[in-house]
Amino acid sequence: MSWLRRLSRDRSSKGEQDLPMPSRPYSKDTNNYDPQQIQSPPYKDTQYSSGFNSQDKLQPFRPSTAGDQGYNATPRGGPVTSSDANARPITSTTMEPTPDPLTKAFNDAIRPYLDQIEDLKNKVEDTTYQLQQLEDERADMHAWIDKRGLRADVPPSIANAMNSDPTSAQTLNYQLDRKMTVLNHDLHRLQDSLSSHLPTATFASTLAQLIPSIEDLSALPGGPALAFELIIKLGGNLNSHGGDEGWNNDADASSRAEFYNRLDDCMLDIVRLRLAPASGEDPPWQVGRDVKRLDKTGAFLRTKLGLQTYFPRSLELMKRGETRGTQ
Repeated sequence: MSWLRRLSRDRSSKGEQDLPMPSRPYSKDTNNYDPQQIQSPPYKDTQYSSGFNSQDKLQPFRPSTAGDQGYNATPRGGPVTSSDANARPITSTTMEPTPDPLTKAFNDAIRPYLDQIEDLKNKVEDTTYQLQQLEDERADMHAWIDKRGLRADVPPSIANAMNSDPTSAQTLNYQLDRKMTVLNHDLHRLQDSLSSHLPTATFASTLAQLIPSIEDLSALPGGPALAFELIIKLGGNLNSHGGDEGWNNDADASSRAEFYNRLDDCMLDIVRLRLAPASGEDPPWQVGRDVKRLDKTGAFLRTKLGLQTYFPRSLELMKRGETRGTQ
């Protein structure tokens, strides 16, 4: 048995001597260090079979990018629908082209004109604002004139601007009627303050100041019917002055006849306007009723004051118009 133990001890010592010594990474001489001499132990894949590549095993653990999706890859949150595809913004990665030199030259050439156009726009806005201010001031001035009853006394240029209002006829008629009442009251007060009778020419000349304004009223839309009534009222104001003793002399009779002739001329134009087919009065003019009214007033003045003519030509034209209307 001893020889067997000795034989096994000799073999084991011999095997240890035959094993190669592992190479060291560097020797004692540090100047001759060579990193390539380091030998790594061979890789021994004992976890996976040789038919399965390690890169395939690492593929599921790699982070996915926006453009690295497979054919069957689905985004987080479920499959992509048509509405989701339409809702996704389409981003363009293309860069804008460089401006064309010809286009740049054209823009540079028209830039001064664009600046001039912008300046003109600013001037137009300023002018429009100034015009609006002037319109407001004119409206305030017209309101001030109407409030004080001065429309009949304004210059023609202002009167033309005020007559552009659709209600200008009614406003002017009201102011003329009010002015006529004031004048009549002033004449009565003047007559009462005197011991003697005022001449008829004084009353006639004072009231005749309203005739041009009444003619202007008849030229406005809807004005002829209003002017017709003012002419009749103006003649009645003259009849209310003087008394019986004031109509006995020839001077008063002549002044009275002249005043009524002037009223008849104005009334004749007004009757023509009212009888015209384009008068457009609503309701239509009842000519026969006004004919009877004027005939009755003329008969009273002939008996009371000796007035022989009271709108003779106007009455004749009205009677002819009444005859044509009844045919």
